[in-house]
Amino acid sequence: MKHIYIIIGVMLMLISCNGRQHDAQNTVAEYMAANLNNAGEMKITDFSRLDSTTKVKDSVIVALRNNTETIGRYKKGLHYASPSERRMLYIMRVNYKLGTTDCSDTFYLDETLEKVIAVKNN
Repeated sequence: MKHIYIIIGVMLMLISCNGRQHDAQNTVAEYMAANLNNAGEMKITDFSRLDSTTKVKDSVIVALRNNTETIGRYKKGLHYASPSERRMLYIMRVNYKLGTTDCSDTFYLDETLEKVIAVKNN
């Protein structure tokens, strides 16, 4: 009987992790659709697994934001959320095509997985 509870606990943990993965994918896809210059040509091919970090400093966030402005794939004047006091960021990489060009970006999301903090153009 004890083994059944362990199995159920593991299954519930896996289900909750998959829900967070799905939430992050939706946030990233919606952000890209709203902010890419050629969003109509975008076709997402792959998402990485959701990961987290507390190691990204404010100076790195500013540099990532400035770099995304200059690359030209995204619209000018992007709006980003501010990092929380806890400094926990979630990271997800997305591979996609813009027309025939293969692209990849890494998104830094807030703790709720509903807001983008920064985008790194890979």
